Amino acid sequence: MAKKQGALLVLACALPGCMVGPSYERPTPPAPQTLRDTAAVTTVLRITHEAPWDRWWEVFKEPRLDALVELARSQNRDLRAAVARVHAARALVREAFGPLLPLISANGSYAYQKQSPNATFLGAGSTFKPANVPFDLVQGTADMSYELDLWGRIRRGWESATGDALATEEDEKNVEITLVADVAQTYFDLGQAEADLEIAREAVSLRTRTLQLVKGRVDAGLAAELELRQAEGELATTAAQVPDAELRRQVAEHRLAILTGRAPDVHFQGKAPAAFDLPPEVPVGIPSTLLERRPDIRAAEARYFARNSGVGEAIANYFPQVTIAGRFGYASVDINAIARPTAKLWSIGPSIHIPIFEGGRTKAFVDERQARKDEALANYEQTVLRAFGEVADAIAGISAHAQVRDRQAEAVKAETRAVELANIEYDQGLTSYLNVLDAQRTLLTARQALVRAQRQLLFDLVALEKALGGGWTAIPGDDAAPKEKEH
Repeated sequence: MAKKQGALLVLACALPGCMVGPSYERPTPPAPQTLRDTAAVTTVLRITHEAPWDRWWEVFKEPRLDALVELARSQNRDLRAAVARVHAARALVREAFGPLLPLISANGSYAYQKQSPNATFLGAGSTFKPANVPFDLVQGTADMSYELDLWGRIRRGWESATGDALATEEDEKNVEITLVADVAQTYFDLGQAEADLEIAREAVSLRTRTLQLVKGRVDAGLAAELELRQAEGELATTAAQVPDAELRRQVAEHRLAILTGRAPDVHFQGKAPAAFDLPPEVPVGIPSTLLERRPDIRAAEARYFARNSGVGEAIANYFPQVTIAGRFGYASVDINAIARPTAKLWSIGPSIHIPIFEGGRTKAFVDERQARKDEALANYEQTVLRAFGEVADAIAGISAHAQVRDRQAEAVKAETRAVELANIEYDQGLTSYLNVLDAQRTLLTARQALVRAQRQLLFDLVALEKALGGGWTAIPGDDAAPKEKEH
């Protein structure tokens, strides 16, 4: 009998079984040709798999921004939640792997019982005691059960859990990249609000001095009351921009505080958008393989892998399930005799479950898993297409807003000179004050537009960094498309 027991255990370990269900084939999404061409790039700015994805903000060379990013990475609650989800997903992988190993347990029991005279064959104690006499029954056993994964149902489940865990890890990276982008853009918003506030206050000061000048001219009979009322209205309109800029500055501070894991009662100091040193060149063509660095794309592919394994897990339910169970231990009606050889008990043997009719539940389960796989594939392809779109948008935005910034800088220079000339002509009585007001108003608008263009250009750079999965690596003189790293 011992030989049969050993043979069964060897059989349980020696049958690896097959894997039913579709084998995984990596999807190949379409990539636009315009993003593959890098021949026109003078200095290729290229992503490589070795490049660190988590330091891309350092391109802006701003110590205060660096400090805010590090604080957000350590204190942000959304990122902490994402990390916790990674730990949970990894635990599910270990849980899914458990059924691939034998289940062994120790059990003990004690019962004071009495057998029925009409069913003495049911009780172990009936061979020792009269059927109508109560007796003690003590048992101690070690039990083992092991399902032979003949069709890969358990292994497919483990694969599926592994894919979901990999996707969760990539989700965590994506949360971190998005968090850093939010911190950077909010910091730029703060800088824009402070620059707008400074411009508005300067304009208010200028309007105040101009109003005093007009009052003097009116009192001297050199100007009409209409010019005075126009100056008062322009001062009030300009002064209204101060609280608006102050509000935007406070909102940016509140958002920075929340992003860095603190209550919205912390004050921050920004930096004017014009004060940043921007990268001299940006890529005009991005090879499609670079987008594989994006965590959201890798997460979508991992989920597609998991759903593919889920189809195989469902298909395996069509096939028989074979389980080997064994027990070894002792049982006795006398606790003092529990360790005697005569109290020994053991059993071992297979059991099989063969599905015959289940009302279509297995087929419905397979259909549901196949639909989930189709959904995951569509999500993956959509994620890739969206990624290409974001890269294209960011590159186009940088090109356009760089020109807008340059033109706005020229406009500010021209309008500044126009205000000087208008003031000179007004002082000499050669023009009306309306021309002075128009020149000042136009200059104020031009300065604010320049700040917005500078901030938008910074936003575009952040968007490109984010769209590329976290920055780029500059390789002068290398116009070759990067090769995918082999694993």
